[in-house]
Amino acid sequence: MLFRSLRGAVVDATSDPRRLLVDQEARAEGTAALARHVDLVGTALSLVVLVFAFTSIRRDAARERAARRDADEATRFLDSVIENLPAMIFMKEAEGLRFERINRAGEELLGMPREDLLGKSDRDFFPEEQARFFEAKDRQTLAHADVVDVPEEPIETKTGRRWLHTRKVPLFDGEGAPRYLLGISEDITARKANAEALQAAKEKAEAVSRELEAFSYSVAHDLRTPLRSIDGFTRALMEDNPEALSDVGRGHLLRVIAATQRMATLIDDLLMLSRISRASVDPEEVDLSAIATESAAGLRLTAFERDVRVAIAPALKTRGDPRLLRIVFDNLLDNAFKFTAGRSPAHIEVGETVEDGRQAFFVRDDGAGFDGRYVHKLFGAFQRLHDVREYPGTGIGLATVQRIVSRHGGRVWAQGEPGRGATFTFTLSGERATNRPPVQGESSG
Repeated sequence: MLFRSLRGAVVDATSDPRRLLVDQEARAEGTAALARHVDLVGTALSLVVLVFAFTSIRRDAARERAARRDADEATRFLDSVIENLPAMIFMKEAEGLRFERINRAGEELLGMPREDLLGKSDRDFFPEEQARFFEAKDRQTLAHADVVDVPEEPIETKTGRRWLHTRKVPLFDGEGAPRYLLGISEDITARKANAEALQAAKEKAEAVSRELEAFSYSVAHDLRTPLRSIDGFTRALMEDNPEALSDVGRGHLLRVIAATQRMATLIDDLLMLSRISRASVDPEEVDLSAIATESAAGLRLTAFERDVRVAIAPALKTRGDPRLLRIVFDNLLDNAFKFTAGRSPAHIEVGETVEDGRQAFFVRDDGAGFDGRYVHKLFGAFQRLHDVREYPGTGIGLATVQRIVSRHGGRVWAQGEPGRGATFTFTLSGERATNRPPVQGESSG
């Protein structure tokens, strides 16, 4: 009994430490398992971070390679553009103004390879005066930090003197200080030579024109003097000795007077044609309806006994020299009055039409007309399609019209039939037709 009690006490005494040890072992195993899980998670996270970092590095490296490749391609493209431009492109360093770069056009223009140019300045190649001029323009460009334009500058090259149009601009570093000077030069030698030749030709033509004008007036004066004598003495003969002249003789003298008057008119017409060929054209806005109305009114005074009905469209507007266009209408309307002499009433119309999309103006009559086969002769000087005894004139009027219209950059043409009238139409340069139809009104006389 005692032994059993003692055994029970021993068992009770040792059971608590064993349980404690078992609990400790269980906790230790749990802690170890947690540590293993934490270690696995940490390792996994480390791998994820490493993979992400590696991927990011590779991506950045790929971007950098692509950027370098794009930059290289852009540089090659820019180099190709500069190298193949027809103008000379050069670059100098700002301090000593020595050539840092030049393209193929520059080599060809200067007549030397770039290897002989790079690292050297203008003083190594050009005369002292030219070199100082180039350097002064370079320093001006760098000092003012702006584009300097040199419209003309001579330059001595291996192939002789050339003329350049040069523009220069500074290139700055990151701190805003000029580091390089960039220049673009265009060879204008041929253009300058052409301009000088054109100016010389113009001056020569003006001198010839002045000589021709002086000659024309001299000839006109020399021709008028004997004409006045012929006319004066013929009239004196008729007035002072009427009893000595028969009717036939008087008729002959009247023909002489008429011939001298026609000759005087011809001289005046030739002088007008000559002046028109040299006169300046001063365009402005012109009311052709008003011009035609004034011209017709003046012609009516010379044909007051006739029934001539003139219809002039209102608001005929154009751009031209009003003085010269008045001469156009004076001649065209004079022709219309003249060649409708056999009509009563006679009809003349001034209006507007469209030809090839351009504004055109016409003078139409219902008079004698002409044979269309000979239309090409109408606008030549001294060309006539009718007998001067039936329709007087010098044959200069339509040549004058053609000259004036041509000076305005337009053209003139005619249509007609014998006995059915004629129409003269002309255009002026740059006049586009309006969308409105021609409006016509009538002014009867």
